[in-house]
Amino acid sequence: MKSFASAAFGCVALSLALVGTASCAEEESQDSAAPAAQTESEMTADASSTESEQLAQATDGEVADSDGPVYREMIYGDPAAPVTIVEYASLTCSHCASFHNTVLPELKKTYIDTGKVRLVFRDFPLDGLAMAGAMLARCADGDRGQALLNVMFRQQGTWVMSESPIEPLTSYAKLAGLNEDDVNACLENQNIMNAIREGQEAATNQFKIASTPTFFIEDVKIEGNRGFDYMAEIIEEKLEEKGS
Repeated sequence: MKSFASAAFGCVALSLALVGTASCAEEESQDSAAPAAQTESEMTADASSTESEQLAQATDGEVADSDGPVYREMIYGDPAAPVTIVEYASLTCSHCASFHNTVLPELKKTYIDTGKVRLVFRDFPLDGLAMAGAMLARCADGDRGQALLNVMFRQQGTWVMSESPIEPLTSYAKLAGLNEDDVNACLENQNIMNAIREGQEAATNQFKIASTPTFFIEDVKIEGNRGFDYMAEIIEEKLEEKGS
């Protein structure tokens, strides 16, 4: 029998109306190749070791209310950090994955974990797969949403290329504390889907986002993954302006 999660996932993919003609941006200083696909057995092994350790270490944070999960900002770092980076990304964009897998760890070590920068992640799904992943990350409690986001970017080559992508996505979500009923409910959560789509529309109309990833370091717009050094130069300028 076809699982309810598969049916709900189909509804997500079919109901997603993309805003404009956004695409995955070219990278200027990073390898543009998508992560190599893994076999299902390799994915399972990874999910049961490295990924489970990361997700287990994430805290539950705030508990969702009785009406279920609600959309909330996903912030890396101290909310009071002097410099803010806003990222618009799609979970199926290979250049977004490259940023999260190679550049973000350097930004975290140098600026985010030291309290100098906060990064606000905003979903800009390019397709139904990205929308489903975004919804699942928003449904995970507390820091586990960020951990799940990181796992999906690291394992992008597995679930995006899978004949049945809902299966690896569900396995990742379970490691983040969501059971099958939670996954089903999440993929049918119209409030979260609407919040993501409204945010995407605002990004398109107000900030002219046309590709992913797109970043704003304060008022400086960066299209594409330009690498750590490029972003660090702008961050240093903004820190100096703020006397930090």
